[in-house]
Amino acid sequence: MAQDRIVIIGAGPAGMACAHTLTAKGRPCTVIEKEDMPGGLCRTLDHGGYLFDIGGHRFLTKSDEIDKLWREVMGDDMLHVKRLSRIYYNKRYFDYPLSFFNTFWNLGPFESALCVASYLKSKISRVDDSTFEGWVINRFGKRLYDIFFKTYTEKVWAVACTDISADWASQRLRGLSLRIAIKKAMLGMKGKSPKTLSGEFLYPRTGPGEFYYRLKERVSEGGGQFIFKRTLTGIRHNANNVSSIEVEDARTGKREEMPVEYLFSSMPLPSMIMALDPAPPDEVLQAARNLRFRDFLVVNLILDKERIFPDQWIYVHSPEVKLGRVQNYKNWSPAMVIDPKKTSLGLEYFCTEGDELWRMNDVDLINYAIRELESIGIVSRRYLVNGFVVRCQNAYPIYSLGYQKNMDIVRGYLSRFTNLQTIGRGGLFRYDNSDHALLTGIYAAKNFLGAGHYDLWKVSAEDGYLES
Repeated sequence: MAQDRIVIIGAGPAGMACAHTLTAKGRPCTVIEKEDMPGGLCRTLDHGGYLFDIGGHRFLTKSDEIDKLWREVMGDDMLHVKRLSRIYYNKRYFDYPLSFFNTFWNLGPFESALCVASYLKSKISRVDDSTFEGWVINRFGKRLYDIFFKTYTEKVWAVACTDISADWASQRLRGLSLRIAIKKAMLGMKGKSPKTLSGEFLYPRTGPGEFYYRLKERVSEGGGQFIFKRTLTGIRHNANNVSSIEVEDARTGKREEMPVEYLFSSMPLPSMIMALDPAPPDEVLQAARNLRFRDFLVVNLILDKERIFPDQWIYVHSPEVKLGRVQNYKNWSPAMVIDPKKTSLGLEYFCTEGDELWRMNDVDLINYAIRELESIGIVSRRYLVNGFVVRCQNAYPIYSLGYQKNMDIVRGYLSRFTNLQTIGRGGLFRYDNSDHALLTGIYAAKNFLGAGHYDLWKVSAEDGYLES
C-alpha cells in the first residue's frame, strides 16, 4: 500500500470524472465506493438480462467538454433518442414539453381561459419571489401552478412549496416561462431553447452504466484502483489538512485506516462533515444537520406485454397515487430488454428513509406499485412477470428556505482545508444533472493538477451550464 494516496470518495459521475482526469495525467488514485459497481445514481442494473437505470438519465449538456467525453468513450454506442414524455393528471395525458393545443384540449376551453386570466393577473399582481410557489406563480399564473407544479413538487419533496427556496426553480427551470413555452409550442424557437424543453438527447445503447464501466477501465489502465463495498466512517485532520480516512467493509464490518495525500469527496456533504475528526464547531455541525436530502426507491417490473405506452417516461401528477414517475426502458433503448415482446418499467417513489414506503418489504412494494398502475389505467397485474426494488439514500438535496445560510457556514469552514475538495451533487449539495457532476469532477482534478482554478460551487450556476 502506497504511503501517500490520492483518494476519491464515491464512484458516481463526479468521482469517475475526477479519477479519469487524474489518471490521464499520470496521477494514480484510489476510488472508494459503497456500492459494488461504478455509476452512483447513474448505474445500470442487470436483472435476468433486462437492464434498468436508477431512474432515467438523459445525456444532455451544453458543455463541449462533457459532450466530447461522452462521444469519445461511447463512440457508436450512443443513440440519438427523440424525447417523448408526458404528464398524467386528472385521468388525462398532457404533452411535456408543453403542446399548446394538447393542453387546451385536455383542460377544456373554460379551464384554459381561467389559466390565461390567472397568468395575466400574475403579470399585474406579483407575489413573493423567494419561494418556489411564488417563483412559479409569477411566471405561469396560480392556476397552472396548482395544476402542473404544486402537487408533483410536494410529492417529490414532502415539503410545502412555500417552504422550498426559489433557487430550486431558478436552477431547474431557468429561462422557462409560459410565454416561452407557448412560443415554442406554436411557432417554434430559433437558436437554443431551455434544456427543459429539449426534444432530443443522447443515450448509451445499454444504459448509462456502460459509460461508467468504460471510464473505470480507463482509470484502471492509468494505474487507478477501485475499492467497492466500503463506506467512509472517519476523516482525520489537523485543522486544515486531511491526514487519513477510516473506511468500513460493508460485508465484514471491519474498519481500516488509510493515509491520504489528497481527498476528493462526493459523499453527501452533511455526512462528510459529521465524519470529520476532530469534529467541527457546533455551529458547523448544526448547519450540516439542517441540510437534508430526499431519498427515493424504484420498483422495477418486467411485464409480458409488448407495448404499454410510447413515452420514455411519464410524470404522475395525480394526487390519488404516491407514484411519482414511470420509466419505460425499451423506449430509451431497445437493447434494455432481451425480449422485445416484453416491457420493463421503473416506478419511482420519492420518500424518506424510515417512512412507511421505505420500510415496506419488496413483495408488498411490488404489489402496491402494480395496484397504483392499475388504478390509473397504465397496465394490468395479469401481465406481471417479475420485479425487484432499489432503495437510494440521499438522492436529492432539499432546497428548503434558509438552506443557503447553512451552506455558507459549511463552505466557510471547509475553505480552511488545503487538500480537500467536495464534488458532485452530494458533495456540493446542488441538485445538478450528471453533466454538471462530471464537470465538477474534472474541474476538481484540474485544480489539483494546477491546470486551472475553478470554483466548484459555481459550476452549474454559470449561464453556460444552467437549463437556460
